Amino acid sequence: MNDISVIIPVYNVQEYLEECLQSVVAQTLRPRELLLVNDGSTDRSRAICASFAEKHSWIRLIDQENQGQSAARNTGLDHATGDYIAFIDSDDHVSEHMLATLREKMNGTGADMVKCGAYKFDEYSISEWRGIEGKEMILSEKKDFFQAFFEKKIINNVWNALYRKELFEDVRFISGKIMEDNFITPQLLVRCNKVVIIPDHLYYYRQRPGATMYSFDSRHFHVIESDYQLKETLKSQDLYETFRDEFNTWFGFHLMVLIKKAARYSSYFRFRSYARKFHDDVAEEDLENIWNNTDPHPDAVKSKKLLQDFVNNPFLFWIKQRTDKFKKNRRFLAG
Repeated sequence: MNDISVIIPVYNVQEYLEECLQSVVAQTLRPRELLLVNDGSTDRSRAICASFAEKHSWIRLIDQENQGQSAARNTGLDHATGDYIAFIDSDDHVSEHMLATLREKMNGTGADMVKCGAYKFDEYSISEWRGIEGKEMILSEKKDFFQAFFEKKIINNVWNALYRKELFEDVRFISGKIMEDNFITPQLLVRCNKVVIIPDHLYYYRQRPGATMYSFDSRHFHVIESDYQLKETLKSQDLYETFRDEFNTWFGFHLMVLIKKAARYSSYFRFRSYARKFHDDVAEEDLENIWNNTDPHPDAVKSKKLLQDFVNNPFLFWIKQRTDKFKKNRRFLAG
């Protein structure tokens, strides 16, 4: 049953890499291969990878010039020989039972994708982050896939899952994008005939200082592009009208997070340029759909009000977000 190819893109993560790799070596079900794609690291990451590859014949080190995580994952897919694919990020780690549990469930259900839950942790704490409670879910209809997707029972990340390799025959990660999982996960779902979600939390997702989520630049606007792609995917499956409210809640929430981060991590001069880009990238019709969304979900209510505040007075919006950030940081420092 060692028919799994594990793909780990590696770039300047010497502080966390050994823990990650050790968690794969310790798996109760050893994969067929672990593909370490060194994406032009300039620290000791390559040396750490080479050390593990020397000790274990099933670990392969692949070097490439720095092209980003998406390109590194694609390189791994191009070299993978297993029938099943798993992705792990190089600053995270996994339960020793993750591959065995996912593979057993894949074998028992005939699923194309099996998803588990994840923990979120940093140097201070750990908590259950995303997943489901209770019994596993076995889904066989596209409508049910996207219902679970919008309910966040299917985590919009590729790393907490096992996939049949065939899903990637005509789909790849889009190079140059951040939050690249937003682009590919809906594409994988439409290629599935069966999806299984299990309640086990088997993946450990690290939050670390300097990560993308704690900074802001124009690349964060890629989320708008990914959501418009999701909208087209729903239309292609005749599901957009079914999930119109859910999509507008999803889109509104992403826009809310986007513009809040732009305000909190940018000077007002820079924020003004981001505000212009926001209005260039988001169609007026879609803002109207968010205003008129009747979904009672708290995300819909909160994002509607916040986005209206932003549109009505960007300067006051910027001031409030900066003040909120200051208060949050002060509470954190005060313990």
